[in-house]
Amino acid sequence: MNVRILLPGMVMACLCLAATGVAQDQGKKDDDIREVLRTMNDRIDKLERMHQEDQGKIKELESRLKQVEGGPAHKVPQAQVDALKEQVKQEVTAELAEPPKRSVYDLTSGAEGSGNLLNPQITAFLDLGASVSSRGRNKALNRFNLREVELDLRAAISPSVDGALVLSLGEEIESQRNGDVTISRSVDVEESYLDFHTLPYNLALKIGKFRNAFGRNNQLHTHDLPQVTRPLAIQAFFGPEGVSTVGASLSWLVPNPWDKYLEATVQVINADGGADSPILGGPNADNPAVVAHVKYFDDLTETSSLEIGGSYLYTHTSSRSRFDANVFGLDVAYQWDDPDPGKFRSLLLQGEAYWSDNDVERGWFGPQRNHTFGTYAFAQYQFDQNWYVGLRGDYTGYPNSQTRRPSDQDVAVSPYVTWYLTEFLRTRLQYEHRWIDTTRGAGDEDAVFLQFTGVIGSHPPHPYWVRH
Repeated sequence: MNVRILLPGMVMACLCLAATGVAQDQGKKDDDIREVLRTMNDRIDKLERMHQEDQGKIKELESRLKQVEGGPAHKVPQAQVDALKEQVKQEVTAELAEPPKRSVYDLTSGAEGSGNLLNPQITAFLDLGASVSSRGRNKALNRFNLREVELDLRAAISPSVDGALVLSLGEEIESQRNGDVTISRSVDVEESYLDFHTLPYNLALKIGKFRNAFGRNNQLHTHDLPQVTRPLAIQAFFGPEGVSTVGASLSWLVPNPWDKYLEATVQVINADGGADSPILGGPNADNPAVVAHVKYFDDLTETSSLEIGGSYLYTHTSSRSRFDANVFGLDVAYQWDDPDPGKFRSLLLQGEAYWSDNDVERGWFGPQRNHTFGTYAFAQYQFDQNWYVGLRGDYTGYPNSQTRRPSDQDVAVSPYVTWYLTEFLRTRLQYEHRWIDTTRGAGDEDAVFLQFTGVIGSHPPHPYWVRH
């Protein structure tokens, strides 16, 4: 075969194929452009029809005005005519600007909510840390750690219902009784719920998985805490991250003769608080568990407020139905802001106390009824726009734990300082001195914690302890 003839033929074939591909791509792009143009034309036609309808309404109203103005002067004074003109203009403006009226219980999507439906508020939180402990054998503290990465998505599903989805990637470091450390990393659904926030009679209903309304600290996500660590009592009673379960929550703004903010919440939830929950009995425990919370809030002055809350939890502590628990809680918070906003000074005093009466399985010795107390309190002062200093004190027993006995007690004092580099970046330094009293004896521990928290995406609301 003649190579001189074959090569030009192959070249021409390749060029033809390339031209065909280019033509196909160009044809596809043209189809896309035509589709966009058709959509734009349809929207323009719709807007023109709406404009014509509005012009017809305006002409009808102008005709009514002329009839009024043309009446006998002694029957319709000029001042009344001018007032009627202004009233009609306001009605026209309001009618043209007001969106179509829909029931607050309508769960269907509409044009006014389509933007939020397609573009939910998305926020990512990066919570990083490091720690150093005086007890070199405490391998759970002497390390860098990825505290939590959290993805928060929120949107209005309808005018009366909001949706929330919070996913977290966490690193859990646990120290066993023999000093060994276990590290686990997992993806978890921290919260996923529907919030019906405009029910009649001042009611609101939340369905799904959510942080339970026991006190104040338990309702905060890790990145929103006022200190690096959760109080020891929270960890001893509810687990390292607090308690968050699946169920339904009904809240009621209670009318009262004093015209004060009074909210009552009842939550019916699953008793499976997970392996990290010392009190909730796990997936085999009898359901349901019940959480109740009452909150009273009052503005003491123009720059100070007081909040008092009471909590109650009933649950089964194991798969044995006769094992149960009653946990009571009290929380108090006082906030003060400087009357001069330009000084950026504020004070927060907060404390919580817990008491549990619960059954614990003690192996060959059978069940045991525990009575355990825990508490914490802290004071935090803001001395500059981006700077906070505080001091927290902790005391707790252990109602039920695989690694600690009910007779064990922990006491800690933790000063800390928080600095906001920007609204999206925060760092915190915390020192903790801890007295650990166990059945094997007492001991002290000094630890230093460093935390960096960054926000990516939509800026979330500030937690209650932040005053910017």
